[in-house]
Parts: sequence; C-alpha cells; structure tokens
Amino acid sequence: MKINKLLTVCFALIAGLFQLSANAQGFPAPSVNVISAETQSLSPVAWVSGTVVSPNNSQIAAEVSGRLKSLVELGARVKKGDIIARIDDKTLQLQKRENVASVENAKSRLDYLESEVKRKSTLAKRNLSAITDLDETISQRDVARGDLAAAKARLAQTEQNLEYTQLRAPFDGIVAERLSSQGEYVNNGTAIVRLVETENLEASIFAPLTAYRFLTNAETLAVESPLGNGVAPIKVLVPVANSRSHLMEVRLDMSDFKWPVGLNIKVAVANGESKEVLAVPRDALVLRREGASIFKVNGENKAEEVKVSIGIGAGEMVEIIGNVAPGDRVIVRGAERLRNGQAVSVKESNQNLISGKQ
Repeated sequence: MKINKLLTVCFALIAGLFQLSANAQGFPAPSVNVISAETQSLSPVAWVSGTVVSPNNSQIAAEVSGRLKSLVELGARVKKGDIIARIDDKTLQLQKRENVASVENAKSRLDYLESEVKRKSTLAKRNLSAITDLDETISQRDVARGDLAAAKARLAQTEQNLEYTQLRAPFDGIVAERLSSQGEYVNNGTAIVRLVETENLEASIFAPLTAYRFLTNAETLAVESPLGNGVAPIKVLVPVANSRSHLMEVRLDMSDFKWPVGLNIKVAVANGESKEVLAVPRDALVLRREGASIFKVNGENKAEEVKVSIGIGAGEMVEIIGNVAPGDRVIVRGAERLRNGQAVSVKESNQNLISGKQ
C-alpha cells in the first residue's frame, strides 16, 4: 500500500512538472467565447413537465367483418389514402353479383310495368279497358320503382363494403403498433393498427392557473429535453382548468423540432412579474460542489473566477448576483477547463451564443 501511495505521489509530481514545462515552452492560451453581461428584464419561471404529442394518433379499425389477408409492417411510413390492410372480399363479391342480378330483375319488371301503364292508359281513353285495371297496374309500377331503388341501395352498400375491405390511411403517418395479425378474423370495429402522424407535432403541458395572465401575454416558451433545448410558439391556450388539479392545458407548436412523439420535456412558464437583473447565458455558469461561479476576462486577457448566486431564469438567460458588472466580458464557452488567473485567447466571433448554436 505504501509503495502504491508513493508511486501515485511521484506520478502527480511528474505531471505537475510536465505542466510547468509546457507552460514555460509557451503553449498557446486556450480559446474562449465571451459575451458581455447585461441588464435584462426577466420573469421568474416554473419548469413544468410536458410531453411531445401528435395531432393525429389513432387506432384504425376495420369497417367490415372478414379474414385479414394482409397489413403493413410495423414502422412503415404511409401517405394519406395508402392501403394499410386488406380483408378477404370473396363473400362480398358474391353478394355483389346477387345484388346486380336483383337490380337487373327489378329494372326489367319496372320497364314492363311502365309499358303496361302506357298501353292501358291508351285503351282506357278509348273505353277499351277498365279504369280499375289501369289503377292496379299503376300501383304495381310504383311498387316496382321502390323495389328497384331498394335493389340499387343494396348494391351500393355492398360496393361500399368492398371499398372497406381495403383499409386506407386517413392521414400521413407511421405505423406505431399492429393490433391484429394476418389471418385473424376481424369484426366491424376491430382495431387493426395504430397510426401516428409525425409531422406538425405539438407539446402538451398543464400550467397552474396563476400563470394564466403571463401566458396570455407570451408568444413563445423555452423548452428543454434530453435531445436539446429551444423555444416553441404557443399554439393553443385552453382557459379551462381541471376542478381537482386547477391546471389548464397549453399546446406548443413543435413543428420545427424533429423530436419523437412521447418525449418528456420541461417548459419554462412565467409565474411572476418581470424585473431588471444582470443576466448571462446559462452556459456561462460553472457548477461545482462548492457552488456556482463564472469566469470573466480582465484587461490583461486573463480568466478571473467570480463566485455568484443564481437568481431567476428565463429561457437561455439566468440572473447572476456577485462581483460582476454590466459590460464585463463573461466566458460562455470553455470555462470548465480554466483556472483562476489563466491567460486566454478571446475568439473574434461570438454570434449565436445565447441561442445555444455552435
């Protein structure tokens, strides 16, 4: 054990000497991005949990009974109108042939009775046929008209059912779940697949009623997730709260985010009046066990560590309280590797730092 400890100390001393040697040889100062600390109007926020949801997430069901001949694979992307399943249509094809024959028979009988009405009308005018005979034929013709209409309706229903044997996608989407299997007998109303639209996504959050007046004045909200951060427009604010939770639903437009449906997110919702504070991007904070700090660049282009307290935050900006003044150059990229007093090289371009773009 003593030998191991001795070796550890020796390696540490060697590493330290190597570092001193490297500094003496004039290794270039690390490059950093800076931004000026500035006074901004920020509102205190509460981070509310939410979920990325689809505007269309539907179980697509059979509309006729029959044996399932085929259906699309799990994960398949389909367009509106694409066939996603087929149901055996042999019985319906036979029924259609029967319906066609019924229509033809009804039409033939109607044609015959129409000609009989004309013939007997002519005879009645010449007093060569009884009026009662004509009336009976007219009555039979009217019944035949109804029979033909009913036969055509049965044919139309069968043709519609034949259309239903081809289950079509009602919208563009992805097959998220197969709820029936090929070869199964399905009834009218049996769920076949679950189809989910993956475009024009939304986020659903439930905010407290106390945030209502702040949300009505907001256009966008900051969003955080394991896949990244951003800002999303408010799409719908539902001013109706659940009687138990006293929360109201807010929908955000997530069209610009290529995130999966069901992703859990956090959304910043204002819950207080805005106030003027000294703010820096969140990326400027260096969070360690002993507390938070930032590094600012002094006039000699050296990194100066400053302990700070964190105040209210809004989006990518956060209030800091400490020995920092408006206009101070605060490091927002590369501060984690710096030491107090270390020389740095400030990059010329510092665009898009607040938005989080590299």
